[in-house]
Amino acid sequence: MRNRMLWEDLPEGVRRAVEVHIGEITGIEPVTGGVNSAMTVTVDAEAGRFFCKVIAANGRMAWMHRNEREVHPYLPDIAPKLQWTVEQDGWLILGLEHITGRHPDLSPGSADIRPVIDAVHDLHAKLTPCPAKVASFAEHWRQLPVWQQLGTRALELAEGDTLLHTDVHPLNILLDTRVRVIDWAWARTGAPWVDDAFLATRLMIAGHSPTEAEDQVADVPDEFVVALAGVWEHLAHNDPRPHRRRLARIARGWAVSRNL
Repeated sequence: MRNRMLWEDLPEGVRRAVEVHIGEITGIEPVTGGVNSAMTVTVDAEAGRFFCKVIAANGRMAWMHRNEREVHPYLPDIAPKLQWTVEQDGWLILGLEHITGRHPDLSPGSADIRPVIDAVHDLHAKLTPCPAKVASFAEHWRQLPVWQQLGTRALELAEGDTLLHTDVHPLNILLDTRVRVIDWAWARTGAPWVDDAFLATRLMIAGHSPTEAEDQVADVPDEFVVALAGVWEHLAHNDPRPHRRRLARIARGWAVSRNL
């Protein structure tokens, strides 16, 4: 869906509303990667450089952008600052601080691993209790029909009052002089180890064994490891994109390593 449209495709009134915030626009550069926006661009203007997410205000994925708009005022500066928003003529635009940097290397032996994990744990400490009004991670996942087979014990354990990112992976992390965590569209409340569970799977994808990955993160209950494998297998079966098949394989291997 993303990047099929150009900035010039937006209604003139919407573009003018953006310029009220940032002044005359001097350059637009498309940004690749991700799938949840109609368009993502870097905008250069009189007021500086901004990363912009654009979505149809009544579109299927607009809730994610509103969710991100809700949580950003409460996030510490490890996250990019939400500078402005425009919602007009059927379009919603988030104007975020533009951040430069590289994505971390999570492969075994990388010096990036510890700073990333420490930054995620520091976020959990700062965002407990949850300061924003967002949905529960458990309630969000409970909507998947697979729980009829898995049972709900894992979801009960995942309840908590920490504001979670829930999509911690290298493409949502940038490193320059420090760690920055971006793209908070999937933010939810829950137990802090939920983020650690997702981070552990990314470490395994990068080449760590389940034991090596577990040694780096907080303890994740057996029930959630089994549930994670079941959820990813369900999602991969219904929409077998390569990344879903890979995550299903990794999560199942993690459960097997625990003899579950």
